[in-house]
Amino acid sequence: MNTVISQFVAAIQASTNTDKSLPGTSHRTPELSHDAVQLSRLCAACFWASLEMEERREVRGTLCLCSPAPTLLARTFTTPVPVTVPNLVALLTASPRTPLAVHAGPEGLAVWGVLDAEPEGLLRLRIAGNGTLLASRSRRVLALLHKGAVSIPVAADEASLVHLVSHALGKDNFQESRNNVPAKLIRVGTTMIRHGHGGTLVLVPPEDSAWRQSVCFRFSFDEESSKLLQASVHDFEAGISEAVRSYDDLLAGRDTATVRELREQYETVNYLRTLNQSLLRRVADLSLIDGAVVMDLDLCLLGFGAKLLFGPEDFTVTTLNAVTGELRELVALEELGGTRHQSAARFVRGNQTAEVFVVSQDGRLSLFSWSERMQCVAVVQKLEHFVWEYRTF
Repeated sequence: MNTVISQFVAAIQASTNTDKSLPGTSHRTPELSHDAVQLSRLCAACFWASLEMEERREVRGTLCLCSPAPTLLARTFTTPVPVTVPNLVALLTASPRTPLAVHAGPEGLAVWGVLDAEPEGLLRLRIAGNGTLLASRSRRVLALLHKGAVSIPVAADEASLVHLVSHALGKDNFQESRNNVPAKLIRVGTTMIRHGHGGTLVLVPPEDSAWRQSVCFRFSFDEESSKLLQASVHDFEAGISEAVRSYDDLLAGRDTATVRELREQYETVNYLRTLNQSLLRRVADLSLIDGAVVMDLDLCLLGFGAKLLFGPEDFTVTTLNAVTGELRELVALEELGGTRHQSAARFVRGNQTAEVFVVSQDGRLSLFSWSERMQCVAVVQKLEHFVWEYRTF
């Protein structure tokens, strides 16, 4: 294990050395990130903590490397807590979503507090599963330790992921003309991961209703209700555009609005942003009952608790590892996982214009889609390694 930790630390340091232009040096991040011995001890403690259980719950959470500073919004412990496996298990169980602040203090590695707001540029270590560590900085994944192996993700943001999928699967029109829909779906997926139940999100084309014969809704919405999220997103984006225009006019001396009017405009946009976030979270919560949530690609929410209908035939699929870029062909359905994953593959095979996101109870996120190039169902796996780095809401 020491060799793997050393490889993980080396990958972090190699990436960190290329990030000298990023902010964060005022928080003494480089001091610990450049100390291979101390960083190895920290990573090893995180690794062993990831294998522990506390009150029958797996340990999850994030550590940020920084020293106390006036610019940090944090709650500071009276006495820094030494970095040990038992201490990390206890602290991360108590604070799974708010990062712990760690630095190399006078007595060695210590957790000095809880970081309530993170400045850009801090090095982060995330315990994301049993034996799984993720190092990142400014939402860019630097290194991944998973199943005893270290890898450097080939893509670490939405744009890179779309590019990877498009070229590997021959989906040259992947997410084409969908505006900001992928970002909205990432938020839905993040909430589905966080609530721990897992679930299925089916995305269907708005211009084609052939898929309806393959879906049996337990609960469905009327036309006006189904468009609530779509209308909210449209209003928010229109509000943002108007606010940007007003700001540009103000800078150019063309603005004739009063301060009160500008303030009201800001408050309206902020309200619409909060409403959007709430609606997207509620979409994900609908997956807490058995059955799929069904939306179209215009963000109309059609129903939930849906049963996907398909034939019993067996076939093989192609899988793409979103982290490493590895492509595997002729993969049997049973290798994908349980009922949710196999049902999604069968549904997409019968409805090739649809796409399906599946979240398992252990937090794995996969996208099922039809590949025109390979004429088969393609499964993009390990997408959870991308949504970890998106801000929650």
